[in-house]
Amino acid sequence: MSTAILKHFENLFTKKGIVKNMNKIKNTKSICPECLKVLDATIFEDDGKVYIKKECPTHGFFQELYWSDYEQYLRVEKLRYDGEGLNNPRTKKEKGCPYDCGICPEHKSHTALAIIDVTNRCNLTCPVCFANAAAAGYVYEPTREEITRMLENLRANDPVPATALQFSGGEPTIRNDLFDLVRKAKELGFRHVEVNTNGLRLAQSVDYCRQLKEAGVSTIYLQFDGLTSEVYKFIRGVDLLETKMKAIENCRQAGLHSIVL
Repeated sequence: MSTAILKHFENLFTKKGIVKNMNKIKNTKSICPECLKVLDATIFEDDGKVYIKKECPTHGFFQELYWSDYEQYLRVEKLRYDGEGLNNPRTKKEKGCPYDCGICPEHKSHTALAIIDVTNRCNLTCPVCFANAAAAGYVYEPTREEITRMLENLRANDPVPATALQFSGGEPTIRNDLFDLVRKAKELGFRHVEVNTNGLRLAQSVDYCRQLKEAGVSTIYLQFDGLTSEVYKFIRGVDLLETKMKAIENCRQAGLHSIVL
């Protein structure tokens, strides 16, 4: 493809004049993907899709797909609620949103689903993954005591303690004390506890799935990429289709009926 044609497509998809029937929804704030500077941004609808556009004085104009379905966007917007924040924020306001990390005084919502990475070790080496020890170059695995303090911290949120929890990773089923962690979470008052897993361990044993349920697991958040072998070979580097189906069947036999794919 010639340089002129490439330039034509670049201009087509990046220039502000591309949108012919823009239906402005609202103004907001975003950041430049290059320098991370906070920018004014506009969210708008065009041809049944929702986009966000912004312009950095240094790096130029950016436009991205925000929601692929305008009607779905409107449905979810009806559920939007900006709260009043926590009475006991955990971090101080220093640089301002979005640069400060954690639940700071500017944070308006409570913790809907708390996620704790209990390890970054994994029993797969997926080509696309950046969260495992092999990719990171180090092992992260908090002790049971450290995780307990994290759980207690989440339950201490005021006025709304966290009630839903996901154990993630890495691959959390690598930990031999996962059942104990689930029980501790339930003991501290988490009503919903889910495990984010690739399903390898679950596919090996119905009894393991049953022990997860007995410990208090509400939901299995199962890594599931598709219904063909090819998609797993491409994304995971190995054919895992039968493993995924076996994991689902073992959960069914164990009485774990809530599986998110």
